[in-house]
Amino acid sequence: MLIHDYAAARHLAARLELGVNHEACKQRIGQSIEQVFQDLCPPNDYSLTSMPSIADWEDMSVYYQKPSEQNQALDKLARQEGTVLTSWWLEQLHKTSYPLWERMILFWHNHFTSSLKKVIWPQWMFKQHQLIRKHALGNFAELLHAIAKDPAMLSYLDGSKNIASSPNENFARELLELFTLGVGHYNEQDIVNVARAFSGWNLNPTKAEFLFRAHEHDSNQKQFLGKTGNFDGTDIIKIILEQERTAEYIAEKFWKEFINYDQPNPTIIKDWAIAFRSSGYEIKALLLKIFNSEVFWDKAQRGVLIKSPVEFTIGLLRELQIPFNEYTALRIANQQLGQELFNPPDVKGWRGGQDWITNTRLIRRYDLIPKFLAEHGKELQSLVSQLVIKTSPSTSINSVKLTKLIRNFFPPASCSTDSSALLSWLLPISPVAAPNCNQTLENILSTVLKDPTYQLR
Repeated sequence: MLIHDYAAARHLAARLELGVNHEACKQRIGQSIEQVFQDLCPPNDYSLTSMPSIADWEDMSVYYQKPSEQNQALDKLARQEGTVLTSWWLEQLHKTSYPLWERMILFWHNHFTSSLKKVIWPQWMFKQHQLIRKHALGNFAELLHAIAKDPAMLSYLDGSKNIASSPNENFARELLELFTLGVGHYNEQDIVNVARAFSGWNLNPTKAEFLFRAHEHDSNQKQFLGKTGNFDGTDIIKIILEQERTAEYIAEKFWKEFINYDQPNPTIIKDWAIAFRSSGYEIKALLLKIFNSEVFWDKAQRGVLIKSPVEFTIGLLRELQIPFNEYTALRIANQQLGQELFNPPDVKGWRGGQDWITNTRLIRRYDLIPKFLAEHGKELQSLVSQLVIKTSPSTSINSVKLTKLIRNFFPPASCSTDSSALLSWLLPISPVAAPNCNQTLENILSTVLKDPTYQLR
């Protein structure tokens, strides 16, 4: 399938990337979906050059080795470095050359949820982040097996408390309900037996590694989804992956990420799920199936998804190519908008959709726009107002760079001004209120960015 016009290229960028790159959209006209998709995926040997500046785990692990007066200080340092980790990821999201990769890392981060608030240690959360980063565009089956042994996940869902004599069902319940099958496709006894199968799956806190404690594992017969055996956790995951429902559940999650928030079309979901399972759960195979589907390109689907706070703030920075390095302030802004990375609200993650747009949060989004564009140089009254850029003192936001960027899309403001090219770039659908031609260039840009449709993708 070829990308025939700018609107199609923009729609693809809005769904796959973080912000719409105008020049890239123009260049993609006439290219195939597969070609664009491959360009958005990092090569197999690609690795990040920047790592978060947090302490090595061996320096922190003394917390578990013996009671120590250092423990309070280590706990405080962990919480401080949690903000460092979050700011680091925001920088990766902002500067990445592979925004689809980062988008999928963010998707799986909200699927396999863990939280710094409970896990505490940023080293463990970073280890989980690296695991998700490795598999975000790879193989779902491999990711599922690996996440079950991840230290942060074992800590977050109480794997260390799951022993044969007293099974803890937290991980078992979320594995079935949130990670693979969804509500209504298992029963309570299945949860009990999955918990029994994962008993003894523990962690070594001093090494931050998975540890199997055989003496705490229930080695008796178990029944699960109609099968009987002396199952352990690996067996359970294999049985789950054999279920058609597992691929359908992930396909439904992708529908809400890339199509709309409505009830998915069951026929389309089954078709996607077959392709996903047939590929051996290759995530790229499912994505390509979606991006080549008729429903994805249906014009009625454009501008129906609401940007998350991260999509909104990072997208704005990337779209306007604003010089920026105040990621600690950006973390605070996203937190106030309802999304702090590495701290989802609970095991179900961020709900998305209308939850992002309360009256208060929408006003805060609108307040952020001029602060992103304003001249930096005076004391600010709130943490969120630290989100600014430096410009020439005499030009405010009408800097040479930003003015040139705006003038690429329409001539100096007059009553004959045609801002349609700017609207086509920044908005997924027609604006609620088009800019007034008598406005200054900077006010035209501000009007477009504050239009409610800019909150959509």
